[in-house]
Amino acid sequence: MSDGREIRLIAFQVGSESFVLDIMAVRQIVVYEGSRKVPQAPSFIEGITILRNEVIPIIDLRTRLFPGLDDPNPKPLVLITNTDVGVLGLKVDEVRKILRVNTKNILAPPPIIRGLQGELFVGVIPMEDETYLVVDIRSILSDEEQSALARVSLSSPKK
Repeated sequence: MSDGREIRLIAFQVGSESFVLDIMAVRQIVVYEGSRKVPQAPSFIEGITILRNEVIPIIDLRTRLFPGLDDPNPKPLVLITNTDVGVLGLKVDEVRKILRVNTKNILAPPPIIRGLQGELFVGVIPMEDETYLVVDIRSILSDEEQSALARVSLSSPKK
């Protein structure tokens, strides 16, 4: 990841922590207007929403990353993303800004961090008064969770 290219990342907040995601994975940002629970859906799926006649599973990153965190944002947003298992909505507290970052400035996370969350966090970016964790969209769901998602047919496979 340190080949010296400049990349664009979208910065977002979950709780008091700041994260970034490759902007090319984000199709759009929408205001969260609730989701409909789905019987027998995997526990990591908050529910589904329909956007332009497309059924989109919603993953609450607050619950996913910080179980038990209090004080949810009353006006969360959803990043509509393209993943290996299809389109997913990632519910976040706030979208902050677009960053341009040289890959040489992305630090590798320590091995213990990778051990805790698999390969979900692939880098750390220190910038001025903020430190961002780089999220790998392909690792938002584990292999088992991707299989569970496919089994309940909440999302169509990526073409």
